[in-house]
Amino acid sequence: MRICLYTETALPKMGGQEMAVDALARQFLNLGHEPIVLAPLPRWPLRPNDSTLPYPVIRHWRFFSTRYLVSWYRWFICRLHRQIDIDVLHCHGIYPPAYLAGLSRDKLKIPVVVTSHGGDVNPDNVRLAKPILRERHSEGLRSADALIAISRCTRDGLRRLCPGAANIVDIPNGVNLEPFAETAPAPDDLDPAIKAGKYLLFLGRLSRGKGVDVLLEALSQVRPSGGVDLVIAGNGDVRGELEKQCRELNLHERVRFVGQVTGSKKTYLLQNAISAVVPSRAWEAFGLVVLESYAAGKPVIASDLPGLADNVHHGRTGFLVPPKDPEALAKRLQQALTAPHSMQQMARATRQLVSKYTWHSVAKQHLELYKKLLAGETSQQRMAA
Repeated sequence: MRICLYTETALPKMGGQEMAVDALARQFLNLGHEPIVLAPLPRWPLRPNDSTLPYPVIRHWRFFSTRYLVSWYRWFICRLHRQIDIDVLHCHGIYPPAYLAGLSRDKLKIPVVVTSHGGDVNPDNVRLAKPILRERHSEGLRSADALIAISRCTRDGLRRLCPGAANIVDIPNGVNLEPFAETAPAPDDLDPAIKAGKYLLFLGRLSRGKGVDVLLEALSQVRPSGGVDLVIAGNGDVRGELEKQCRELNLHERVRFVGQVTGSKKTYLLQNAISAVVPSRAWEAFGLVVLESYAAGKPVIASDLPGLADNVHHGRTGFLVPPKDPEALAKRLQQALTAPHSMQQMARATRQLVSKYTWHSVAKQHLELYKKLLAGETSQQRMAA
C-alpha cells in the first residue's frame, strides 16, 4: 500500500505526534509498504533534514493563517495523489489536515483516516472557541472513513466534536522496545553527582502544563537524601523560571537540569532512575513517557488525569496523585526515595504491560484498518446501510 501520513507537524520538531508519525512510517516501510509523509515546513529556527530519514517526506509552505486561505492547501494533497496514486490518506491532526482531506474527497476517492493526538480535541483548544474553526474541525471528522482514538480522553473528545460518530477505532500509540533491550552505557557528559538508582526522573517539554513547578514544590517537602534526588530532562519556555524556583526553594544541590536528551543518554537516564514522574497539571492525550518508562522497567508517579490514568495502574505499575497537589505528590516522592525496593517490585508488571504496545503491533493494527477500508467497509457505506 501507498500510505500518505499527512501531519501538521513532523520531525525535526520533537513531540508525541512527531514521534508517532515517524514510528509508523518506519514500521510501514519495514512491513513492505510505501509510506510518504506530507507536512508543512517547520518554524524557524528548525530546519528539516529529511534526506536522513528512510521514508520520503514532501513539504509544503506553512499555513498562512488558521482561518484564511486554508482551503487552498488541499492542492498539495491532490497533486501528491496525482503523482503517486495514494491508496490511503491518514491525517494526523484534525485541523487543517482532516479538514483539507474532507475538501479533497471527490478528487481523491480513497479512504481517509484521522488520528487526533489530543491537542485538537482538548476543550481548552483556543481554536474550538471560534465557531467557524470548530465547524471545520467537525467537517473534517464527519467526512473521514475512520477516526482513531489513541486513548479514552481522545475518544471522548472526538465524540464531543462529532456526536454520534460510529467509526471510532481504538488504537493506542506505541513504544520502541529495542533501545531498552540492553543496558545503556553511562554518558560521558553526565554530571557525576547523578548516581544510578538514586534519582527520580522528569522527561519532557518544560512548559507550564507539564507541572514541573508542582514537582519542585513537592520535592521541597521531602527529606534530602544527601545527593541528587531529581533529574529534569527537557527544554522549554519555562526552564529559566524553574531554575529560579530551584534556587528559591534551596533545591539547587538536589536537582539537575540536563536539557533535551535522546538516544542512549535518554535510555540510560530511564534505566537508572528509581521512577519517572509525570506531574502534569493538564490532561495528556496518551503520555508516551509512561510507556518508555515501562520499557525501561521503571514505574511511574503521575497525575490522576485522563490519558495518564489509562496506563498507570495505581499500586501495580506506579502511583496516581491528584494534579496540582504538591503535598500528595511529596508523599509518593518520599516513598520512592526512601523505599526504592517497593518501586522495584513493580518492574515486572510494567514490562508485561508495555509488551502490548510495541510500534510493530500498533502498525499492524493500522494496516488491518486500512485493508478493511480499502475492501469497502467505509463509514459512508455503513451509514447508507
